[in-house]
Amino acid sequence: MTTIEDRLRDAMAARAETVQDDGRPRVAPSPRRRATTARWWWAPVAVATATAAVVGVTVLGTRTIGSAPPSAAAPPAAAAGRLSPPVEQVWPGAVHEIPATGPGGRVFVPDVFVADRVVAGRGLTGNQLDGIWSYDLDKRAFTQVAQLRDVKVANEPLVFGDGYLAWSALRDDRSEIWAVPVTGGVPQRIAALRAVLSSDNAYTGLKKLAIAGGMAVWSPADGGVYRAPLKGGNVSLVSGTKGFYLVEWPWAGWPAHDPTVDHPVARPLEHLKNVLTGRSRNAVPAKKRSSWADCGPVWCLDRTTAWRRDGTDRRDLPGNATGTLISGRFVLLNQGDAGGRALALHDVATKRTGRLFPVPTRRGDKAPPTLHVEKELVWFRTAQGTQVVIDLKAAGR
Repeated sequence: MTTIEDRLRDAMAARAETVQDDGRPRVAPSPRRRATTARWWWAPVAVATATAAVVGVTVLGTRTIGSAPPSAAAPPAAAAGRLSPPVEQVWPGAVHEIPATGPGGRVFVPDVFVADRVVAGRGLTGNQLDGIWSYDLDKRAFTQVAQLRDVKVANEPLVFGDGYLAWSALRDDRSEIWAVPVTGGVPQRIAALRAVLSSDNAYTGLKKLAIAGGMAVWSPADGGVYRAPLKGGNVSLVSGTKGFYLVEWPWAGWPAHDPTVDHPVARPLEHLKNVLTGRSRNAVPAKKRSSWADCGPVWCLDRTTAWRRDGTDRRDLPGNATGTLISGRFVLLNQGDAGGRALALHDVATKRTGRLFPVPTRRGDKAPPTLHVEKELVWFRTAQGTQVVIDLKAAGR
């Protein structure tokens, strides 16, 4: 965690900036573009209450992250019906408060940790993407990784691996994949393919993008696992993956999880295949369960329960799940007690849970911040003009 002096300096600097933004680029092409790389929590998180759904839209009244507690011992898991301890107490080494704006007043959108103490993301000026930046938590300084000149292209969140940052972009009716060394350079387009046009006349981007073995690997909206060398080369379909969707390299799954359809799949990603070895791993329902909300390579879950993919080790969640798995083992929970309600982050593997922020229960309550969810981090803006970033890799250690 940062010191009070660092936090005050960052907050005052952010307040002085004139750019106020929610950190998302907006474009309005025709037909519409609908990108799918980011998880569906990328929209404001819907938090269920007893009588209504409360949606976090803007950062109006949230706490800032304080210093880590004197003891490094992990607090006990929260029982159902009680609020969990603050997330910075549960994972003190994974929670960081950073500036919301970078050099020149540009908005900084964090996407991925490229080292334990360095986070990379996108810079926006006037709500338009203008470059890729990194922020060093120790030096408390920004570094430009690459400049992006085509501000009218809808660029998706960054992924990291093998010393490269990669991302997908929608340009009219094309999905493009770009990459640049994390040390800096000129971005190179390594693949371009026709985007999928949905029934509601929206171009849809990639469902998943990752980096592995010197390759960019991805699944488009209509399925299959494809790859192309980061340094340039031909695009190829991985053998035996037609109809499958990349879950976590080298695992691909079927049927696809699509929360946007009218009737979501009752057993999403029931069948997994290791695309390198051909090994299969089918999901098994837990006792007294016949379906699930999401299933990864190791864990499955529904609204109140999690279990291992083979149907064993069932465990009750300390709250109600608001969505699918994040990074294969984390899930957002809606918790409540006599004192109020809160959104929490839960690790199904360790059973640890950290409270993120309160959610309103009465008319006139301040709205919660918008929670953004990426592959390996979650983040939200604070009322003080900074942003809290949680490194899920660090939390999972």
